[in-house]
Amino acid sequence: MDQSMRTDQSAAPATLLESVETDLTTALLAWSAASIAIGATLALVGRRTENEHLVSFGRQNAAWGAIDALIAGGGVLSRRRRGPLTVEQEIKKAQGLRTLLLVNAAADVGYVLGGLLMNARGRKGLKTLRMDAGDGAAIVVQGAFLLVLDVTQARRLG
Repeated sequence: MDQSMRTDQSAAPATLLESVETDLTTALLAWSAASIAIGATLALVGRRTENEHLVSFGRQNAAWGAIDALIAGGGVLSRRRRGPLTVEQEIKKAQGLRTLLLVNAAADVGYVLGGLLMNARGRKGLKTLRMDAGDGAAIVVQGAFLLVLDVTQARRLG
């Protein structure tokens, strides 16, 4: 579908870049909302049941959700401010986004490994940076989701 056939802003994305950007922000916003809602609920349940690990697991997920929402919101604003792109600009932007997603994927692997280490230490009663096993488990969950999202979307741009 070419640009002239689009009738409104709610029309389907016209390019692969727009499609990937839309999918990224949509997935990240949905994940952030779920992370905040579920995380806050689990933290409250953990407080009521005096389960320290559940509190930290919930708190950590809610915090990551808030950060994800800010990142997704920034992406949405950036896209709205951007004007039409030439084919060359579109290709360059897609290559840049792919590189960013692959760098993020490497960081995501670090999050998962760090979370696993933190969880293992926490299970032994040791804290890392004041965080326990629940924090580590939440970091693994968040990092794994981001890894799948980043790699999936980078492959689409490849």
